[in-house]
Amino acid sequence: MGALGRIRASIAAGLDRLAAALSTFAAWLLFLIGAMLTYEVVARYFFTAPTIWAEELSRLFLIWAVFVASASLIKSRHHIRVSVVIDHAPPGLRRLADIFSLLFVAVIAGVVAFNGAPIAAQSFEVGRTTGSMLDIPSWWMQASIPVGFGLIAAQAIVEALRAATQMPEVK
Repeated sequence: MGALGRIRASIAAGLDRLAAALSTFAAWLLFLIGAMLTYEVVARYFFTAPTIWAEELSRLFLIWAVFVASASLIKSRHHIRVSVVIDHAPPGLRRLADIFSLLFVAVIAGVVAFNGAPIAAQSFEVGRTTGSMLDIPSWWMQASIPVGFGLIAAQAIVEALRAATQMPEVK
């Protein structure tokens, strides 16, 4: 393996580890959502003392959990796929279709990340907030779009390269 191959493998391994770490982080966020909403239900219905924070923080955590875990779905190929036709194709055609679909995902995700970043930046600059009782800065939620879709684009490129070059997956 040449220098370029080692660099590519190192980047792929780093993205694989990042996707795995973010997947674990997302799982913890989902656990915390369950705990917060359970607390909210108990506080509201048993003690008539609803919180001002549980619903909004749950929404913030859910948004981040979904977008940061998406790169891991690309890596493990657990994203939604319609493969009824391609499953019956010869292996070479299946591989080409896989590469094409991953590159298509990378382009779309890149466009979303590129167009989402200025929205979050503008919200940060003008100090836009949610307008709720917590008054959370809007960019906290909006930043999940460019970050999440940027990760999806990067992971899709790595997976396309992996499919094209038979690069091994890092466990």
